[in-house]
Amino acid sequence: MGDSIRFGVATADHQCEAYDGRDDVRDAWERVRGLVPRGRATDFWNRYPEDVELARSLGCTIFRLSLSWARLEPEPGRWDDDAFTHYREVLQAIRGAGMQTVVTLVHNTWPLHVQSAGNGASLLDPAYPQRMAAFAAIVADRLGDLIDYYVTLNEPNQLVYGWIRGFWMRSYAMPPGQPPYMTSDRQMDDVLALIPNLFRAHAQSREAIRKRRPDARVGANPLVLGLPRWLQRIVDRQATHVTSPEQIRRHAARLSQTWLLEGGRVDCSIAQLTMTPEREATTMFSEPYFTAHLCLLRNAAKPMPENHTAWDGRIGVVSDMLPARIASAFFPDARLQFFADATHAAQALRAGDIDAIFDDDVVLQPLVRDGFTLERLPAPEQHFAVAMPFGARTLLNVVDHVLRELKRERPDLPQVANRRTLADIGRAEENDVPDDVPHMDRSVIRIRKRGKLRVGVHPGVATLCEATNDAQRYTGLEAEIARRIAQRIFGDSSRVEFVPLHGDKRFQATRSWLQALFALRKSIAIFGTLLGTNWWNLGMAGKLPAFLCPPECVGTLDYVGLDYYWGVPSFWPDELHRLSAASQFKYSSAPVWPSALEMILREQSQEFPDKPIIVIENGCVTEADGFTRAAYLEAHVREVRRAAEHGVPIAAYLCWSITSNREWGLAFDDNSDFGLFHIDLDTDPALARKPTEASAHYARLIASNTTSTGP
Repeated sequence: MGDSIRFGVATADHQCEAYDGRDDVRDAWERVRGLVPRGRATDFWNRYPEDVELARSLGCTIFRLSLSWARLEPEPGRWDDDAFTHYREVLQAIRGAGMQTVVTLVHNTWPLHVQSAGNGASLLDPAYPQRMAAFAAIVADRLGDLIDYYVTLNEPNQLVYGWIRGFWMRSYAMPPGQPPYMTSDRQMDDVLALIPNLFRAHAQSREAIRKRRPDARVGANPLVLGLPRWLQRIVDRQATHVTSPEQIRRHAARLSQTWLLEGGRVDCSIAQLTMTPEREATTMFSEPYFTAHLCLLRNAAKPMPENHTAWDGRIGVVSDMLPARIASAFFPDARLQFFADATHAAQALRAGDIDAIFDDDVVLQPLVRDGFTLERLPAPEQHFAVAMPFGARTLLNVVDHVLRELKRERPDLPQVANRRTLADIGRAEENDVPDDVPHMDRSVIRIRKRGKLRVGVHPGVATLCEATNDAQRYTGLEAEIARRIAQRIFGDSSRVEFVPLHGDKRFQATRSWLQALFALRKSIAIFGTLLGTNWWNLGMAGKLPAFLCPPECVGTLDYVGLDYYWGVPSFWPDELHRLSAASQFKYSSAPVWPSALEMILREQSQEFPDKPIIVIENGCVTEADGFTRAAYLEAHVREVRRAAEHGVPIAAYLCWSITSNREWGLAFDDNSDFGLFHIDLDTDPALARKPTEASAHYARLIASNTTSTGP
């Protein structure tokens, strides 16, 4: 590919720098949502010399990092000299290692004082562009001599999901999120304010930078999806041919409302259902109402081996329940025996037919007697939540309102409110929702018309749900929640019909045959709206109406930046459904289509013929769609090479990321680890950087595709 292309790696401030006590919006978001906090992250703040050297050892000639605005401007107008000194040292280390620098100004996070500015308007505040431009100006003044490329806004086209959410989403995907009960029109009104504000913030920041550094190269990196080209042309045409905000609002209804509301055998299921990523792909969940822990019930007289994963004992599990499905992952060498319920499993344990029972503590605790002991396993907490069909937003809000009221009365219940947003910060708990939950769809209207609430339950678990002699007189926490929901809907707690359910029927009973159309409905919602397009570069090319991209913002880029990860070559709804998995942070389930990258690069070159192109992010989790990270990188670098051979002026390709990092509040596992060098973030206090097959392979790819270039 010649001397002109550079290969590199990247980090990001919030995902890699250790928390120092000064919140940015992501810190607040993770705390209020009950997500995984960054903590020490990779400690890039202190370990940057090591990571820079790792990049150099791979043969990298370009390195991307982002600046923490919250560290640099901890209070409005007060700039932290020590933080600027630190970033100067980082940039000098990168330059000293023979690499160019790419610096991101706003990498999906900003200071809380920016969030609260304009009476909480945040990025919608008309003054936000000037505020960001002032930040860009001082960065250019104090660090600009060490910056080769600026990225103003990381993935600006994804920021809109902090102001609007799809009908299948139980919560906002990104901060700041909206106040409760925002209608589709109100959500899109905010998006219509946000998009031009982002364009202005970018353009004014670029102007401020180039005023101080005339040779600066400034751009952004929208996230681009790989779609069949005919479909891409259709969705782009929808964006470029809108003539009024009213048309965009109709798009919003398509995204945030489902035209078919499912009606199953029950309205909701309150039946010891643990929220998991797999289940959230097919079911809408409330906030948690109970937390369980995975345990082993065993004979206290018989010691267990320290290493459970290597134990070849006999383990009893209850059929059709989540612990039975995950038992083999916890005990790969064990022999599983299935039982209809925990009572029968306990009888087998007492008879010596099995060595232990694997289940949640709430199921096993009542069986702790006659020499049995309960041993908690080192595993994530199991959050139980109410399940309901996609699109039932009003019912979801009613249920969450009931749960929040109940949690105020019962401090023993999990105080996790993981549908909250930054809009909840500072609001009194008792005022978090109005007494009359607004109607956002027909889910509650339909229940009221019927005259009773149908609730799926799973009886037989002490304290949660137990049957009495009266078939409709269940007791326990879950029955109480059901009656409180009925009280909220009807003003009468007795108007509940309980439906006993077991196994997967606890989910299936909330759905109708319309569930089969879910993938199609979701695909139309995403790819039939403005938000499914690469609207950022369409605006930069002057193809959006002025009310979306102001004329003064058109063409304000010195290079074309883009992020590319996932794509599908066909229109099959299931494929497009998988493509949207990444937007819900299910990266290991996302589809991989390397060939789309060459097409995208060639199209962008035609759209902006006088601009160099940088692939600012491309990378893979441990494995996705059958691709290991090493195979993924090889396939995509090959497409970059092909594009360059066709004359596309590619300036650089950067792999995300140099090391494992804290991926936006997710649990650290193979689904969230993009690192070329692996770090055991949760278990290794030393945060040792360990080479992987992918790091060695990337080094070989760099060596075979470049010749020596200077800084």
